[in-house]
Amino acid sequence: MTSVEFKILKDLSKLKNPSIVVGFPGTGLVGSVAAAHLIDALKLDFGGYISSDEFAPLAAIHDYTPMPPARVHYSEKYNLILILSEMSVPVSLASPLADSIFDFAKSLNSKKIISVGGISLKEGKNEVYVIATQKEITKEITDRKIAKPIREGATTGVTGLLLSKGAMNEFPVITLLAESAEEYLDADAASRVLKALSKLLDIEINTARLDREAKGTKEALIKSKISKRGPTVEEGAGGSMYG
Repeated sequence: MTSVEFKILKDLSKLKNPSIVVGFPGTGLVGSVAAAHLIDALKLDFGGYISSDEFAPLAAIHDYTPMPPARVHYSEKYNLILILSEMSVPVSLASPLADSIFDFAKSLNSKKIISVGGISLKEGKNEVYVIATQKEITKEITDRKIAKPIREGATTGVTGLLLSKGAMNEFPVITLLAESAEEYLDADAASRVLKALSKLLDIEINTARLDREAKGTKEALIKSKISKRGPTVEEGAGGSMYG
């Protein structure tokens, strides 16, 4: 069986029943973008990394420094652990990775796992949705207007496996999914999912940089569409009525 190992380099024993946030690549790269932003916004410390022979041979570069692409960050101040990956996880690793995350959470007596990501519903409502292992958790999040519930459907990969494993073990696992574009990095969706996470954890998370990036992306897309469309007959026939 494929092995996945957590290499913890810092003492996490001062964290008491921490919440664990998980952000992996997916629709709009929302999970990875949100997780990376969370590191800067909350000034999370580097705590270790995840190792597997099946991981892609690469290093992530941040602030001129090479880093493992699958990492663990933490904050004693916020009693929080973040697990993120900046590379796609092979399908063959989804199950052992989910098992390792779940075992890691149990070893720290974590009170809950929260996965963040994107979802493509093509409804254009810019909503954030929630799936949780217990109906009472879903109801609380819905009642607090943090996110809207999903009654029927399916979720795949590590997120789906964490949810099913949590349900079978009566362990709180929550997934927050922001409606996202599929064809580009969606900073707006990452911002929305972090705003929902902020309310859920009662921790202030500044998303101003993501909001600026989202605005820039939107403007670039509009310009691109106009450029590809070209002038219409009316636009190209003698100028406008305003000279």
